[in-house]
Amino acid sequence: MTKASVLYLVPTNITEIDVNWTIPSNVINQINNIQVFIVENAKTTRHFLKLLNPHINWVEKLIFELDKHQPENQKKEILELLKSGKDIGLMSEAGLPCIADPGHEVVRMAHDNDIVVKPLNGPSSIILALISSGLNGQNFKFNGYLPSKPEERRKSIQILETDSAKTTQLFIEAPYRNDNMLKDLIDVLKPETRLLMAKDITGENELIICRKVSWWKNNRIELGKVPCLFGIGR
Repeated sequence: MTKASVLYLVPTNITEIDVNWTIPSNVINQINNIQVFIVENAKTTRHFLKLLNPHINWVEKLIFELDKHQPENQKKEILELLKSGKDIGLMSEAGLPCIADPGHEVVRMAHDNDIVVKPLNGPSSIILALISSGLNGQNFKFNGYLPSKPEERRKSIQILETDSAKTTQLFIEAPYRNDNMLKDLIDVLKPETRLLMAKDITGENELIICRKVSWWKNNRIELGKVPCLFGIGR
């Protein structure tokens, strides 16, 4: 009888810090035994896998790249992998797969075809920022990216501020727009609203601040082009 495949949801590090700080040893051992990986980028995947275990010949592993623009065209190939009897690892570029990253369609296909889905423990910048914020963790929403055009972005900030009365609002920005985002947040939000800025989470330059906007107005900080997560709450 052919062994049934298992779809493992594989965590990756979110900064260049030693993987042993963020990926548990038992999870690393499990990743070592996975035979096929479904990923966004084969090159960065191999780099990460070599960090986990430089003694394994990762070139021998099958690495299948997802087409983020036309995933529908790959359904047949993905389904064949899921039914191959091999252990499959679904991997994001940073953190946990399927959160602010493509991949949920693969998980959905696994469920629809009775493939066991097994999440592996690892870092999530969204969760790490939330638990470090002091904001409401009972009700929260991740909004992805806000509009890039300044006027639309400011309107979105106002809407999120209204919604934050009951639900903590989290979102991210392209690193090169971090400082523009922070400026808009400080200028648009009300003085008593709490603003979270979580920069380079788990990295050497990690900085997490959650204070009222009135504090931010007197303490302007330059973020630079590094991964940041922002939050609004009461």
